[in-house]
Amino acid sequence: MLSGSIPRSLSRLTNLTTLDLSGNLLTGLIPPEFGDSLKLQGLYLGKNQLSGTIPERLGRLSSLVKLNFTSNKNLSGPVPTSFGNLKGLTHLDLSSNELSGELPS
Repeated sequence: MLSGSIPRSLSRLTNLTTLDLSGNLLTGLIPPEFGDSLKLQGLYLGKNQLSGTIPERLGRLSSLVKLNFTSNKNLSGPVPTSFGNLKGLTHLDLSSNELSGELPS
């Protein structure tokens, strides 16, 4: 099981299409640099202990199809308005967090 914070250096893997770090003991913030991983199609960070807000920059992931941040319990704040840009998104799971507001259209 992985623990500690998510390394920002993962965003430098420019050909990465799927990142699955779910079901670990990861803590801290979601690195905003993930918003620069433009080939990313699946981002799975559920069932960790991540905290803070979801970075607005993730709305730049135009190739994203699946996004799962379920069960982090310490993720809070509004769902980024930039998520309205994720036109190819077919799966979004933000359940079991402390997020607020509405999903952008």
